[in-house]
Amino acid sequence: MDRGHLTTGLVLLLVVLAGCSGPGGNGGETATAAPTATPASTPASTPTATQSAESYPDGWSASGVEDAQAARDSHYRAVLAGPSTTVEYQSRVLESANDTGHDTTLEMALDTQNRRLYADIEGADAHRQVFFADGRLSRWDVANETVVSESETQFHLVAQSVDRGVLVSHLLLYELEENGTVRRSGVTARRYEVTGVHRNTLSNAYGSATAADGHLVVGPSGRLIELETTVTFSRARVRYHYQHSNFGQTTVQTPDWRAA
Repeated sequence: MDRGHLTTGLVLLLVVLAGCSGPGGNGGETATAAPTATPASTPASTPTATQSAESYPDGWSASGVEDAQAARDSHYRAVLAGPSTTVEYQSRVLESANDTGHDTTLEMALDTQNRRLYADIEGADAHRQVFFADGRLSRWDVANETVVSESETQFHLVAQSVDRGVLVSHLLLYELEENGTVRRSGVTARRYEVTGVHRNTLSNAYGSATAADGHLVVGPSGRLIELETTVTFSRARVRYHYQHSNFGQTTVQTPDWRAA
């Protein structure tokens, strides 16, 4: 499989997400921008004793994200190692100036064993579905009921592309403080409380980030399992939700539009 096919596949997928994954779905964010998301209810859990410093995943420490690139890489290493999982991402605009921004949703099923992926991405500009199997990536325009592209690529590249912008934006945004551990799907994970935002963080859609609260849950291998936050920007107040669930129980069915 040549590099041209691989590059084309990834570029097409990123184009799908460009209108949907950044805050409000109004295009890409700056390197220090804050992304998109809205919280959904998750089971309450009680923090327990803090783990030893030696067990922090790459890119993380007691004070949160030490190296955003290392934290991103450790997240995707854990994702690609399996098991299968369901990924949910939502952003909900709670308040805005001049109707700034729009709600965004992402639902993705990752089957790491069989190397299959399906994602449904809906933002302000478009509603797209993405399917990958047998080395082929397909994109479906829901409104027009049309396959808009097909290309050859590799599973590990697609799996790291769908929510990359969302993940990196949130890793760069928050000031964090560790608050013990919680149990998620039988795994002991670190819980971090959001204590604020880093200075000079900016969203193209919402303006400068000024405050935030909520929490993150990070697995022992660096997977960002859960994020529930509310961020105040200069032009809006936005609630975010990001979650991995159904570990080992997620399957990816071929969508009707691809099977036809």
